[in-house]
Amino acid sequence: MQLFDEDNLSPVRRRTLERLTHAALKLYQENKFPSPEEITREAEYAKVTLRSYFSTHSEFVEYVVKRVIGAFEKPKMTADPEENIARLLSWGYGELFSHEALMRDAMRIAQHRWQTRQEEGSHEGESFLKKSNRREALAEALAPLESQLPPEKVQKLIMLMSVLYGTEALTVLKDTFGLEQEEIVELTTWGAKLMLHQALQEET
Repeated sequence: MQLFDEDNLSPVRRRTLERLTHAALKLYQENKFPSPEEITREAEYAKVTLRSYFSTHSEFVEYVVKRVIGAFEKPKMTADPEENIARLLSWGYGELFSHEALMRDAMRIAQHRWQTRQEEGSHEGESFLKKSNRREALAEALAPLESQLPPEKVQKLIMLMSVLYGTEALTVLKDTFGLEQEEIVELTTWGAKLMLHQALQEET
């Protein structure tokens, strides 16, 4: 749980939160998976400082991810869905590689939350990954198809392409197949275009 109202933070607490966030990002940029103690030490605060802002470390990581995603400047979309997908995947994987450790940690947290809910027999609450903007980004990229395909088919494309776009795909393609960033972009773009062409061909 977030233990503060971001719109009503005092200047001192806001500066402290900023330093904690920057400290975490610095450690993630070094490809580390920092603990709360490591983050507060990097920010030069006492160990308990982070606990005055977030009830769990997972909540803090989620906050950092939101801050990073909120700073993203997505490429402008055009009237060509194929060009849009190519732009989105190239840009998106560039950002993912730039924040790889953070995004992998976020994925780990999402998996842990799912496991906890299963063990507790609870299915309440929104999962961490559903809070990403992946679906919205793909919907915007494929918006030009709305005049060419039925809504349900556009939705299917969004769902299928979401498998090609994200930390999960990066992890599989990099760790299992040894692909580099450029190769991942090329492969996922090829796959997305195949889906797009097939959907359009079925309507002719």
